[in-house]
Amino acid sequence: MKLFPITQKVSDKTFRPFRQAFDFLCVLRALCAFAVKSWETLLSRFWSGRRKTGWVLPFPLLPSPFPSLCLMLFLNNATAAPIEDHHFTNREGLSLHYLAAGSSPQTIVLVPGWLMPAAIFRRQLEALSDDYRVIAFDPRSQGASAVSKASHAPSRRIADLEDLLLAAGVGHYILGGWSLGVLEILDFVARTSLPPPRGLVLIDNSIGEGPAPKPVGPSTRAKSLSNPKTRERYLTDFCHGIFDTPPPADIAHAVLASALQVPTPVALELLNQPYPRTYWREIVGAQTVPILYAIRPRFAIQGEALLAKKAASAQVVIFESSGHALFVDDAPRFNQHLRDFARAVFSSGSPPASNENRPSSGS
Repeated sequence: MKLFPITQKVSDKTFRPFRQAFDFLCVLRALCAFAVKSWETLLSRFWSGRRKTGWVLPFPLLPSPFPSLCLMLFLNNATAAPIEDHHFTNREGLSLHYLAAGSSPQTIVLVPGWLMPAAIFRRQLEALSDDYRVIAFDPRSQGASAVSKASHAPSRRIADLEDLLLAAGVGHYILGGWSLGVLEILDFVARTSLPPPRGLVLIDNSIGEGPAPKPVGPSTRAKSLSNPKTRERYLTDFCHGIFDTPPPADIAHAVLASALQVPTPVALELLNQPYPRTYWREIVGAQTVPILYAIRPRFAIQGEALLAKKAASAQVVIFESSGHALFVDDAPRFNQHLRDFARAVFSSGSPPASNENRPSSGS
């Protein structure tokens, strides 16, 4: 018996258009995959020679690269769950942007680090959206959100995150932050009047435990950013340095474009947190929700301190061979830990009560 008799009549007029359309889509996808692979190979060659010659992107940066980024996301992942662009207007009238994938009522919200775009979480949007709704936020002046000339004080950033949750219709959610995003989401959970998250994901930053981590080297950030002759080179080096291995071309492009678009006064303001280190420790200590702390070895002492205080509700995962953007460098391992964490959090029952004891600001 022939299992697929239709395929034996490829010349039949009824099915020929469908067969031709299918063949066309197969060829188109193959060409797209080849183009993206060639793009990434070219970028890797520039990347590998960066230490000797200085890394620069092998393609021009357009004034607004994010529409082309969306095309790159589609071409690179034609079969993945769709990643959708969303814009909303915050309470000040500023246009803010986020990426979203998946349709589950259980949501994972991710906040990027200093100067970084939502697109850096592309691998999490793809990998986790079959089980959860995943949202990656572009804070004001970053990524595809509008550049703001107004203040970027912590209170404004908290309000923006509140507006995101309301605009996106987020119900039960896990809140994750990377780098500066760790501090911003901790500040958020301490001060927001919205329902708290079901769990926290803190990615590669200090949480105020123990002695402050030793700086990698003397900081020339303010001087380099303030000098137009050195600003682009500094940001290019910074964007390269957050990865241990070359990232996909679309992520590398989005990261550098976002960093370059943030005005220098804004970039410096974002680094001037008005709180002592103890503020973050107090916030973490007051949490009643599960915490996933994903870090490099430089924060291992803080991870040990967290486990000593919250052995029943905290999980610490150390990424020995990854860069600062460990969720890009070792995406499969990070995604598996985040998936397991989310499964445990969302199956734990009723959501936590709001935090009533707020830490002092130290000011």
